[in-house]
Amino acid sequence: MSAPQNTVPPPHPPAVQIIPPEKIVGTPQYLACQTTKLKTYLARVPEPGLVEGESPARIRAAVARCDARIREAESVKQRLAPAVNYQVEYALHEAILYRNLVYWRLFRINNLPPEILINIFRYAVWSTSNPTDGVHYRLYLTWVCRHWRSLMLGDLTLWNAIWFRDRPPYERSLAWFERAGTATLDLRINEQDDKWNKNEDAHRFTGEQMSELMDKLFTKLSQIRMLVVIVDNWPPALVVLHKLQEAGRAGMQINIDRFEIHRVGRPYVWIGPGYMPDSHRDPTVLFGGNVTSLNYLCLNGIHIDWNNSPIRNLTNLDLRRMPLDVSPSLSRFQEMLRGCPMLFKLALDGAGPAPEEKQPGHVPVDLLHLKILVLGDFSLSYATYVLMQFNAPHVLDFTIMNMTGEDYAPFISAMTSRFKEVRLLTIYTVEVGMTPQARRALVRWLNSMPSISYLRLAAVKNHVLEAFLTDPRAYDLQPRADTSAGPIARPIICPKLNILEFQSMSGAVIVAFAQARKQLGVPFAKVYVNGPWADQVKPEEVEALRNLASLYIAPMGSNTPEETELMK
Repeated sequence: MSAPQNTVPPPHPPAVQIIPPEKIVGTPQYLACQTTKLKTYLARVPEPGLVEGESPARIRAAVARCDARIREAESVKQRLAPAVNYQVEYALHEAILYRNLVYWRLFRINNLPPEILINIFRYAVWSTSNPTDGVHYRLYLTWVCRHWRSLMLGDLTLWNAIWFRDRPPYERSLAWFERAGTATLDLRINEQDDKWNKNEDAHRFTGEQMSELMDKLFTKLSQIRMLVVIVDNWPPALVVLHKLQEAGRAGMQINIDRFEIHRVGRPYVWIGPGYMPDSHRDPTVLFGGNVTSLNYLCLNGIHIDWNNSPIRNLTNLDLRRMPLDVSPSLSRFQEMLRGCPMLFKLALDGAGPAPEEKQPGHVPVDLLHLKILVLGDFSLSYATYVLMQFNAPHVLDFTIMNMTGEDYAPFISAMTSRFKEVRLLTIYTVEVGMTPQARRALVRWLNSMPSISYLRLAAVKNHVLEAFLTDPRAYDLQPRADTSAGPIARPIICPKLNILEFQSMSGAVIVAFAQARKQLGVPFAKVYVNGPWADQVKPEEVEALRNLASLYIAPMGSNTPEETELMK
């Protein structure tokens, strides 16, 4: 007899709860749904602040009801922990979102006195890390409500820093120019924009376009405190210089404190035939010789009438990419330096005094207040020639860059013991030989700067890094102490060095360098990698660096906190 069959059906498996992805907190679908919901709500409500029929008491009562729902959802979440219930999570986030939207109706910030609120706006606008954010923040603040827009438009100082990055005819920038009213003006004109098409000819300034823009800006010439112009070719750059020269000669008041003009096209190339007006071919006299306020001067890829231009009492002098036949004479260059006794920064990048033989009685100029020095893109002989024209014993921030094609060991030797107080050293693409003499020169130079604590590197060969690891006693740079009383501490090159910043270098090389410094007992506290180069560092190299020091991406367009602190 067969066994009786089981007539009781097996239990059904529990129903699977299918939750739409837009209700799972943190998913892209959820975030997109929340954004859509927020935009829909804001589109049909009035401006922030109470409207007719509302009262603070009613809003607070609604907020209290939201708070009660939030507490209830949080209590359920705690009872279920550590399990996660997506419905509870969704209900909690929905309640928080709704509370914020309801509480927003009170908009308590508008209860502040206008002078306090406008001061908050200033902090929000001027505390950005890059100019693009500053542009956006000013626009956003005017879009919130009528009250904010009225306060923003009424404060002239919020609009006086203008970056001409919008497309010609610069409607936005010129609107800000009008909003600035009688405030001092900081103007940046930049024809380069990554969002424009790649055909430079499609948006390149012509001389006529620059002339029209300058005529509009010069209606407030006496208010301009800073003028920075970045163009690609000769005509617009020459028009700017010519317009300033004519304004100065006409007796117009010029109060420019900082003036920069950059011709970023092909370096060392003079203007071609047929450029009109032909009078612009002659070097211009800076501001027509009529300016006493100038403090900061940068000329990049363009020159002026050196002998008749008033270059004195500057704190910053920045000269770049100039053919030697249009450079200032040695006597004029030294005269310019002597006329700037409080010079704080001197940058010479592919530019400097015209070479000539030293005259009897030649004496270098003492720059006792110089703190920042940049030397770059020089041949070996010219680099040494420039170095001999001044003494700057108190430089704190020193940069050498783009010196290739030769062994610059003689230049390194010439710098030894000249900059003993340097704290921040930058070496970008500098060739030094691998001979014993070159190695000795490199070690002696680094050993003469014991205060270096911040090092920037780019495209530097391994044997240059090895100089930071060398025992200076191998080159008799420190006396060998008597060891009969016991072992002595091994001297270290740059013992205070604890911050490293790099780009255009192998991550593996940097890891090995950081490990070697750590083994010497002088580890790096922080390592910065420049943003564009960060993607080139392999994940395993990132992990290795993080085990050796704190790893950061260097901020673009601004200093790191340590750099700012070093220059105080």
